[in-house]
Amino acid sequence: MVWVSNQSGTCLNVSISSAHTSGGNPGFFPVEHELENWSVNHWNRAAAPVETAVVQLRNTSVTITGVKGNDLLLIYSNAYLKVPDVEQGHFV
Repeated sequence: MVWVSNQSGTCLNVSISSAHTSGGNPGFFPVEHELENWSVNHWNRAAAPVETAVVQLRNTSVTITGVKGNDLLLIYSNAYLKVPDVEQGHFV
């Protein structure tokens, strides 16, 4: 599942391709800047193959390639972070 976290302060329109996930809708959907929930922030996509996300913010858009099914996309007003589903580090 791709999780899109809107930290921009305004509504986003998000599309994530579904070339590798049967039944996934690649259309654009609004993601408001509000309390996150499963029905708004989650996209069901296959874990292994890569997809492409397009995020529209105000009068601009960004294409994020190489999105895997378990990635986290953090969208800010002037940047984005793609956090992959791999170990990032740990406390000893």
